[in-house]
Parts: sequence; structure tokens; C-alpha cells
Amino acid sequence: MAFVSQIGFRRATSPHRSKPSVRFRKTTSGAGGGTVSKSVPLREKRIDIQIDEEAKQIRMGVNPEGVSCGKNGSFSCSIFVFKLVGSESIALTDGGDGWWYGSYGNSQESRS
Repeated sequence: MAFVSQIGFRRATSPHRSKPSVRFRKTTSGAGGGTVSKSVPLREKRIDIQIDEEAKQIRMGVNPEGVSCGKNGSFSCSIFVFKLVGSESIALTDGGDGWWYGSYGNSQESRS
């Protein structure tokens, strides 16, 4: 039997790794909040969330005047965002312009 060094080996990416997404929620205090997945590079930055109600799309990006996104991806937002978007997980795609885009309203989840 031969020993093989594990130095330099990297774990192969697995299909269960997080996909770029965001999810909004209503906190226990009644405020709005959300979480971005690990694969969205907005953690530990100040972010802006913009909504296009007609197209049912959101976009998120870095803005020095935005809300703080924590190390774990959590951020605060207006309860209006949750009521508008709901609690569904929204897949995000990199627009290549510094913004991450997603569409909402594709499922029939409760928005209370």
C-alpha cells in the first residue's frame, strides 16, 4: 500500500453547493429581512435592492449607501420588499454590470 499526501487536494464541487439566490422573510419582530446564498459575492458589503414591479424582477448590487449584508448573508430590508416579493427563493444571475438579477412571482406561496 502506498501513502498519498492530501496536501494540495481540493474538494470537488458537488451539485448540492449553493446556487446564486436570495430569499426574503418577515422577522419575528415583524420587520423585513433576507439572505443571499454563499455564491453571491455581496456578503460583508453594503447592498442595494431594486425592484421592477411591472416585470416582476429584482436586482441587487453594491452601494455604499445601501443596507449591510452580514458575513452569513443576512440583511435587513423594508417589510414592503417581503410583501411584494414573497418568501420564495429567487435564483440570481450575474448581469456582468455589477448587478445580480432575478425574477419573482413564479410560485403561489403565501405572502403574509
